[in-house]
Amino acid sequence: MTVEDLREELTAIDAIYPGCIEEVGPQIFNLSPPGDDELIIELSFPLDYPDIKPDVIAVVSKNPSKYPDERYLEKSVNDIVLKVFRKGEVCLFDLFTELEEFLYKYESNQNENPETASGTNEEVNKAEEPDTHETQETDHFIDRKTFDIQVKDPLEGWTQSDPIVDRGSTFVGFARQVHSVEDAENYLEILKTDRKISKANHNMLSWRIKRDDGVQYQDCDDDGETAAGGRILHLLTMMDAWNVIVVVSRWFGGTHIGPDRFKHINSAARDAVIKGNFVAADKNSTGKKKKKK
Repeated sequence: MTVEDLREELTAIDAIYPGCIEEVGPQIFNLSPPGDDELIIELSFPLDYPDIKPDVIAVVSKNPSKYPDERYLEKSVNDIVLKVFRKGEVCLFDLFTELEEFLYKYESNQNENPETASGTNEEVNKAEEPDTHETQETDHFIDRKTFDIQVKDPLEGWTQSDPIVDRGSTFVGFARQVHSVEDAENYLEILKTDRKISKANHNMLSWRIKRDDGVQYQDCDDDGETAAGGRILHLLTMMDAWNVIVVVSRWFGGTHIGPDRFKHINSAARDAVIKGNFVAADKNSTGKKKKKK
């Protein structure tokens, strides 16, 4: 992979995790966990990346009460790099995903220690706090038959995933064919007129559009769920899905489920895309990554 190819990967990651990557030197970058600027991970990328893994230069804690053990964190980040790295395949997206899960568990363990500074638990759960939508609705759980009847008109033309329920939270994906940005925006507004969808805590979305003349459009919206829209866009890119808008609605059940929510968001989005036949059968697998040219 050339330096230009590395920059393409970094550009894609920056679209998913804005502001989480900073170049500090030739082939050297600082990474910060999404939504958390109190931990800095300095990585060095060899010129032969991805044939050779990136090196962890340092892990720096800007908040010792939250991240007190830099040596342990550095060892753990090195272990994560070894886990996600496969020769010839880019690994930054997987690195961010594994890092989020590790830090969630790390902070949860810190909270169980009575010597941990107070307030950390609030910080851990902050990223998963519901927005100002009506969160205490007792009818936000989805029964598929009831849901189909109640949103028949707003859902006309949309493909719906099977609901995913985990610890009270419900995730449902929706996919629809579009041929212009105007199509995507109009269909989205119609979808949001449904009573249940309008009360979802998050309606995360992405679209990818390719016109007949080759002009391409793509965009995403996290709707308050850090990097969720970017993850859906990444999924659509990996599936090579075009001329489709995907919305994943989440109804928060009151229990924080950590990084598992991102797995459910991706699963709901993927299910809707596949059920809507927006991707060829040989593209259903999202496990392939960019190889060295």
